[in-house]
Amino acid sequence: MNLYPAMINIKDRKVAVIGAGEVAFRKVQDLLDAGALVKVIAPQFSSDFILLKDIFEGRLECLERSYGKGDIQGSMLVFSATDDPDINKAVFEEADELNILINAVDDQPNCSFFVPSFIRRGELIVAVSTSGASPAFAARMRRELEGHIPVGVEDALAGLRIVRTLLKDDLDFGDIDYYGRGRLLNKIANSDFILDTLVSAVQDGSVKEFLKFLITDS
Repeated sequence: MNLYPAMINIKDRKVAVIGAGEVAFRKVQDLLDAGALVKVIAPQFSSDFILLKDIFEGRLECLERSYGKGDIQGSMLVFSATDDPDINKAVFEEADELNILINAVDDQPNCSFFVPSFIRRGELIVAVSTSGASPAFAARMRRELEGHIPVGVEDALAGLRIVRTLLKDDLDFGDIDYYGRGRLLNKIANSDFILDTLVSAVQDGSVKEFLKFLITDS
């Protein structure tokens, strides 16, 4: 199966989740952390969902009833996290009619997309997928890759974002063209010493001075 990998911005977008078991709860947590507006439909909810509603006030809606046609209308994504294949099939058919992407947990025929096993470290996301062949193997690969992520990568990426914004928007760096920015960003990203210096500059508020010195020293 040839899948197209993508990272989706779901901030303030509507996402429907059918089911409220443990798997659904973990997915809802991830969706809320990504900024989505989540509607969950299930016959009953655990106290964990009530706690989530308090934490993410106004971003999580819990409807205590069975799924019915029309429940997913207006959603950007749909997750069917039930152990009932008939419900999964019904949700898939409605999503297909409405041209909405759907993931049915452990039910590959009723999926139009799969959720990879992933690691998040600040703005770094490392995702592994087996195209639905073996989620367990994808999780194993994720665990093995996790050990190779450098300590402090979150701070380094935060600094790189600041540098990239300065190079694009600050008038002091207006004479640096697209290719010059690319060379400079590559130089920073590929040197642990320069990255460590950048992190220190972020901490003491001297990123602009750091960047000017780096340009002069190039």
